[in-house]
Amino acid sequence: MNVQEIPLAFDCEGSQLIGMVHLPETILSRGLITVVAGGPQYRGGVCRLQVQMARALAAAGVPVMRFDYRGLGDSEGSFRGFTDIEADLRAALNAFRQQAPALREWVLWGGCDAASAVMINAWKFPEVTGIALGNPWVQTAEIGDVVAVKHYSRRLHDLDFWLKVLRLQYNPLPALATLARRVFSRLKQRSGIGQVPPSQPAADDPSAPALARMRHGLASFKGDLLLLMSGRSLISKEFDELVAAHADWQQALRSPRHLARYELLDADQALSTIDARQEAIRTTLRWMLSPYADLAPIENPP
Repeated sequence: MNVQEIPLAFDCEGSQLIGMVHLPETILSRGLITVVAGGPQYRGGVCRLQVQMARALAAAGVPVMRFDYRGLGDSEGSFRGFTDIEADLRAALNAFRQQAPALREWVLWGGCDAASAVMINAWKFPEVTGIALGNPWVQTAEIGDVVAVKHYSRRLHDLDFWLKVLRLQYNPLPALATLARRVFSRLKQRSGIGQVPPSQPAADDPSAPALARMRHGLASFKGDLLLLMSGRSLISKEFDELVAAHADWQQALRSPRHLARYELLDADQALSTIDARQEAIRTTLRWMLSPYADLAPIENPP
């Protein structure tokens, strides 16, 4: 299928944002916007994942827009962080709509803290009927320590780990510090020190903690949700640990009309291998074409 790649410059509260729309000759009714993760990234994505995904989806009839929000890549403005990009998303949706007026539904796709930004904001846009989240970033010191302790515990059964210790190639101090923090935290929990009742969801408040805004946004979203979770990502495990430990997060995950989860067993946080990226792209495309389809791994994929 013929696909146009259309560069865009559009306004967001006085700053010029730069994007690229991948527009197929024959389009489906649902398009996708990829959201950039914070830090030194831009609309190409880590290992050019966003470029590869956009071209693969557009070849199948799914229009895709990639863009840099303020302060990232080629876009103007100051870097605002993932917690403050609502206006950028609104500007991108409007620009995408002008390029593909036949679209009726939109999906937001993001990994790491871009997934966190999507959780915070997707429910605010009625036209957004789907969100795809790759290894959402929900890190706190306590959750990070829980996951780290489990990780170190598994490594105790790894011969290669002990060989590194014997060769003085491994510094045990960070692991011991993490273990000490975890023990202290457990003691505080047992004594009741520092325990805070779970907060109730409220209207999105930009001054509220990011985790509370993510949970509220997820609880308020009524569309389709795809979770892409990497088996070798501690960030992915932290998300699962958070959900398992908090009933309000479990309830929030029951709010979307449909939840699909796909395990990228051999992938890391950045999907840094070709196989991991291709698997993520194939899964996203299958879900875009049919959100309720079985996403079981494909044997001998093309």
